Amino acid sequence: MADERAGVANLNYWAYWIGELSDDQTSDVFMLDDDTRAWSGVQLLRHLTNRLTPDSLHLPLNLCTLHALIASRPPLLDRRPSDQARLAEVLDSLTSVGGLTRTSRDQLTGLHYALRIAGR
Repeated sequence: MADERAGVANLNYWAYWIGELSDDQTSDVFMLDDDTRAWSGVQLLRHLTNRLTPDSLHLPLNLCTLHALIASRPPLLDRRPSDQARLAEVLDSLTSVGGLTRTSRDQLTGLHYALRIAGR
């Protein structure tokens, strides 16, 4: 996301869509809330990791959202070895995918780095 505010809105929307936000929302105003502590990110991490598939039309969006999630919550990968292992497996499978944009490749590199430093 080019804009941090848009990135936060995207994360809040995803958190709501997959059920990490338990409250019903009657408008889109919740997406603009800068305080994202109402949701943990664990479900979103798993949801996005499982959707990082080379043949997905949504790969760039899922990669961008996962990158923003980890950047906003670095400890999310700590003390979660099974999530780390699954993400590492998925990221490794994407490194050989052709046709990724430079931005997607940079996000992939950033996620690999986040895995390397997780738990330090």
